[in-house]
Amino acid sequence: MPDLLLELFSEEIPARMQAKAAEDLRRMVTDKLVDAGLVYEGAKAFATPRRLALTVHGIPARQPDLKQERKGPRVGGAEAAIAGFLKATGLNSLDEAKIQR
Repeated sequence: MPDLLLELFSEEIPARMQAKAAEDLRRMVTDKLVDAGLVYEGAKAFATPRRLALTVHGIPARQPDLKQERKGPRVGGAEAAIAGFLKATGLNSLDEAKIQR
């Protein structure tokens, strides 16, 4: 499983703010990973006066496939409704959609 190293360079970070900044970085990045459906084994943040770093261990090499079902306009419905549905779903034509009855 791949690891992630994120290193941010900055101006001087006051000593009293370094630990909180590192912890905030860890929390924000790992929360977004979980929101995206990616699990990880562990994360550790580091801080120096001029940089923040984060290592995340055990991230899967690929995100699980996501299946979405959306109910669209009826077959033979108004062209404007079909065009709006295609635009909202990112499809180019009805041929790319699976039609269920």
